[in-house]
Amino acid sequence: MLYDIIVVGSGIAGLYSALYAKKAGFNVAVLSKSNPFRSNSAVASGGINAVINLSEMDSIARHINDTIEGADGLSHARAIEQMCAEAPSIISELRELGVKFDEDASGKIAQRPFGGASGERTCYIADRTGSAIVQTLLMRCREAGVHILSNHVFLNITRYKGELSGITILRRRNSQVAALACKALILAGGGYAGIYRGHTTNSQESSGDVLAAALKAGMRLCNMEFVQFHPTTLATTGALISEAARGEGAYLVDENGVRFTQELQTRDKLSRDIAKHMSEGHKVYLDFRHLEPDLIDVKLPSAKKMALTAAGIDIHTELLPITPAAHYSIGGIWTREDTSTDLYGVFACGECASSGVHGANRLGGNSLLEGAYFGRLAAQEASRVALRREFRPIDYAEVEKESRRIDLIIEGESRFNINAMRKNLGEGLFRNAGVFRTGTSLADALSYIHYLMRQSYGLHCVNKELHDNVELLSILEFRNALIVAEAMVMGALRREESRGVHYREDFPHKDDKQFSGASIAQRLGHNYLKITFETVDRIELWHKVKKILHVS
Repeated sequence: MLYDIIVVGSGIAGLYSALYAKKAGFNVAVLSKSNPFRSNSAVASGGINAVINLSEMDSIARHINDTIEGADGLSHARAIEQMCAEAPSIISELRELGVKFDEDASGKIAQRPFGGASGERTCYIADRTGSAIVQTLLMRCREAGVHILSNHVFLNITRYKGELSGITILRRRNSQVAALACKALILAGGGYAGIYRGHTTNSQESSGDVLAAALKAGMRLCNMEFVQFHPTTLATTGALISEAARGEGAYLVDENGVRFTQELQTRDKLSRDIAKHMSEGHKVYLDFRHLEPDLIDVKLPSAKKMALTAAGIDIHTELLPITPAAHYSIGGIWTREDTSTDLYGVFACGECASSGVHGANRLGGNSLLEGAYFGRLAAQEASRVALRREFRPIDYAEVEKESRRIDLIIEGESRFNINAMRKNLGEGLFRNAGVFRTGTSLADALSYIHYLMRQSYGLHCVNKELHDNVELLSILEFRNALIVAEAMVMGALRREESRGVHYREDFPHKDDKQFSGASIAQRLGHNYLKITFETVDRIELWHKVKKILHVS
């Protein structure tokens, strides 16, 4: 099949970019390896940030300042300035597309406070914001004629004479490899926090597939060591309890009923406070009992339902046990400000990209905004490329190589249990590369990753069925997860400081002299990774921007 533009990923960034590219008149396909409602965007429940009520209490400059301050000295100030400035128009556009944000008594969009924000600027739909936005965008994409290719697994980027020619995919319905040609490619396939299996809010599909493919195609990854842990997930299942709960007034307490931390500080600090309190022998709970029942029913219905169905807890009358879990990937594919990557014609946006707007720590409510803003930008840039590029031939030797790889996985005799290995990887990462890290623990994590890499060649399908072989997909995801985990842990080892969500107990302070730039992971040959650091002083850059904006 030939498409002008292919979008890999069906979250807010992917759907936004697909809709914009289609409106520009191009033949567009969206690739989704499962149901679009399993994307991270669809479960981003708390809200989306935008300053829509200018007053003494809030301003776009404050939004920019909060984002920079939260990013802990490692952000792209100009990208943040542009994203925050565009946020109000994005909210207006989403409303025009049919997103029904909650409203206050006067009919204006309601907004709630979120951690790290100096004003109430988070727009929401109860506590299911991401799902509502994804549903609306998916409907508009279908109406516009975007081809939605569900249950198609992205394998690799194909090149002809070093230039983009298309992608290879796996059709889940028959386990057959195929190639799709395109003039431009947008990678919006989500993050990699799912590699912390058993300790993550992400679905098991969140294995960093697009990042692994980008690395294999010679593209660079950036800031992979920065994985954000959400402070409040169910202790029993790891299911997310949105920051909306704390934004609406829920407390964090221990078994003695003591509020031991400030609930609306940035997620990195809050996760560390909770993890430290738990390491001292305490249990930690979310306390909703003081909230009005009507408030819970109207503004936090998903939290109420999740607590009841997954933990058997009635939050009106009982404490809800919580724990931190891996939630969001701040690192990703290296991009320029226009979302372009190292490979001409390939763009990246959303959680799989390192846009620089989150720096070392993302503020709640900024991820959906980032997806919408950079998704729109990626579509505009990809459209310009598609307009002047011709299709390149597909090298079917690459397709045949992928087919042989799939056949080998299916046909061989398995020596190991894939589910046990995925769980062991997650346990090892959570223990050694989690909220707290040391050089020794990270070295242990890297050693175990390399061990699992060797063992992974002994993974084959016990079930030889070709139709929707879940085991085949798990093995492919696990191998990608190992590639991504190696880059993440190596970056964490090299960054000998504490900054944002990356906390080294052996280097507890920030070191702006050596590590004020982004880390870069690049593949050398087939088996080696090189980690370097950019030399851009982002703190100095932000001081210049603050003078322009007159932000104190």
